[in-house]
Amino acid sequence: MTVAISAQTYARLLGLADQAPLECLALSPRTLASAKTLGYNQIGQVRSTSRQTLLTDLGEERAEELERALHDFGMRPREDLAG
Repeated sequence: MTVAISAQTYARLLGLADQAPLECLALSPRTLASAKTLGYNQIGQVRSTSRQTLLTDLGEERAEELERALHDFGMRPREDLAG
């Protein structure tokens, strides 16, 4: 079964998902704690942060874990959507 939604509805759903707490992602306790210490509290904050900034802030291992968790949650970083 395929469900079609309007672009407006999709944007609204995406906005709600961006407001979800970071705890909604399947992250290790260490990565979650590191991200929260640096002020990443919502999914949208991670999605709107460049990959380079995530690498600088969290290091390669934790940045990749965040990216995988976003992907598993069905989301992509915003920079991926622009190109």
